[in-house]
Amino acid sequence: MAPQHCTGEKCEPVDYDYVIVGAGPAGLQMAYFLQKAGRQYVVYESQDKAAKFFEQHPRGRKLISLNKKNNLFKEETFNMRHDWNSLLSDDKEMKFTKYSDELYPDASDLHQYLNDYAHRFQLNIKYNTKVKKISKPDSTFTVCIEEADGETTSCRATCVLMATGAMSENLPEDIEGIELTDTYSQHDMDKDLYKDKMILIIGGGNSAFETANHFAGSAGIVHVSLGKKMQFAWDTHYVGDLRAVNNNIIDMYHLKSMHATLGSKVEKITKNENGKFVVKFKDLNTQWKVPGWLFFDIEYDHVISCMGWNYVNTQLFDEETVNVELVKNNRYPKLSNCWETDTKNLFYIGTAMAAIDRKSASGFIHGFRYNIRTLFNLLEQRLFKQSLPHITLPTKDLDTVSKKIIERCTISDSLYQMNGFMCDVMVFDEKTSVTKYYTDLPFRHVMEKPEFKDAKHVFTIHLTYGRDKFGTSTKSVDNVHAPDFTTNRCASFMHPYIEYYSHGEYVDQTELQESLIVRYDNWSSDKFPQWSSSANENYIKYYVNDKLNWTDEKFNLVPLPEEMIKKNFVPLTKEEMSRLPHLWENAECTQSQELLPKNPEPIRERKLRPTMKEIMDSAQRKELTYHMLTQLQV
Repeated sequence: MAPQHCTGEKCEPVDYDYVIVGAGPAGLQMAYFLQKAGRQYVVYESQDKAAKFFEQHPRGRKLISLNKKNNLFKEETFNMRHDWNSLLSDDKEMKFTKYSDELYPDASDLHQYLNDYAHRFQLNIKYNTKVKKISKPDSTFTVCIEEADGETTSCRATCVLMATGAMSENLPEDIEGIELTDTYSQHDMDKDLYKDKMILIIGGGNSAFETANHFAGSAGIVHVSLGKKMQFAWDTHYVGDLRAVNNNIIDMYHLKSMHATLGSKVEKITKNENGKFVVKFKDLNTQWKVPGWLFFDIEYDHVISCMGWNYVNTQLFDEETVNVELVKNNRYPKLSNCWETDTKNLFYIGTAMAAIDRKSASGFIHGFRYNIRTLFNLLEQRLFKQSLPHITLPTKDLDTVSKKIIERCTISDSLYQMNGFMCDVMVFDEKTSVTKYYTDLPFRHVMEKPEFKDAKHVFTIHLTYGRDKFGTSTKSVDNVHAPDFTTNRCASFMHPYIEYYSHGEYVDQTELQESLIVRYDNWSSDKFPQWSSSANENYIKYYVNDKLNWTDEKFNLVPLPEEMIKKNFVPLTKEEMSRLPHLWENAECTQSQELLPKNPEPIRERKLRPTMKEIMDSAQRKELTYHMLTQLQV
């Protein structure tokens, strides 16, 4: 049956339900779901292969996406928590883990895997086909394409999905002379060209530090100009921030090995008569007695710009009929909470999904694969009147409710990877006494949907870090001690949150304790000193029953049995308490601190030489005193 686009009672024929632009990992993932559902779709890819980007990038060829194959447990979804490169499918053999044993695999293996994925499922991809223009003259899209033989044709579609990935390198317009630099994609990788040279790398992300590491052993001096405070992934929990695998330059800098990171911002780049780059820096110095801006120049042999990517090419859209606004320094498309542009039924998928998520993994395969599955389900509901995936739980059964939530928090891959962004939703209808459990919805989109916004009893379940309760004076890397088991409020590591809404309004929330491996079943409680799974279930039952009044049953909310506390816990002595350091920040939760030493080493008195100002002041006083004595003698 030919596809149709219907508005109200009127339907008109179209060539496709969906057009996907780009056969990278995002395009392949969406194509898989559409093909499985029997929808009419096509993928237009300008290159001769899928995922051509990974033939060249990353330049160092090592991915920063984990490929952890051995995880103790057999549940497929649990293991997908640590497989950051596989696309979703029903074929258990079509996993990237079968392509490499390396924890940080080679990009060539990913390129091969993605092309094998496209072939295995016989996805409808038209290679060597360029999309020239996308317009929307009426309620459907017209997509103009240029085929390999140069012939130009067009098709009509109900929905367009932009899976174009990184479109161009970001060259900031506020740096005068930035066009003179080499770029991440184009710079020469031959280390011999940089022997004993001075190199400046502009950028503070993974591509900048990957490039710096590549030349660290051959270049005389490598400077990385950040222009802002460094964001470490272990602090922010955002996988796109600087990863430990790329931070050798920072290690070398702080261990006195010539290379350095500069907080200064590049203002201007010129070339002198010797062919050297003269770079003008602007440096904010608030630590000076008189805070201010310092301007200085440094000469370099090479300058490489590694400032990330732009994810939109507005030239593809007919400006009269298609509106795609740009955000984040014009690098990303403006997207709704379900990844839709300002033009109805025009969506961005893949790395551009990070436009609305800088908390979890939307910019990476291990994140956007779940976003795409969710978007597919939302589109099935919108365009084909299908229900969102859900199960109906037994009537007023707290045991089933608690076990379902424990199961999802224990083995779900989507909630784990999309922490703080994606959630499950449980809705109880008082009139019918029906409890429905929905999975994998964008947290901010839930209360935009009438079926949830209008409901009286709605619970959202998600996994999130609790660092915000510990203030700003402590760091994530210092979180190396057990949480306070006597409360469910002060967990720092990722753990479950359950929130309650009524008629679209947030009411309150509860939390479960953290688990070292984010499991809440009996195995975890047997192996690690934490709340038992029964204690977690009791907390869930108590919280849900407090809202719904299903039973008069009382629930044991004591997290640890008294005999376990007596056996495993010894309070600090009075002397030890006296050596607790003073915490200046009044946060809701405090992190464990090391005790101060019993007999601290005396601090040697520092005998400082006078500053230049003090010397000048002293000389002026001497001159003034001499002048006064001379006057008295007269």
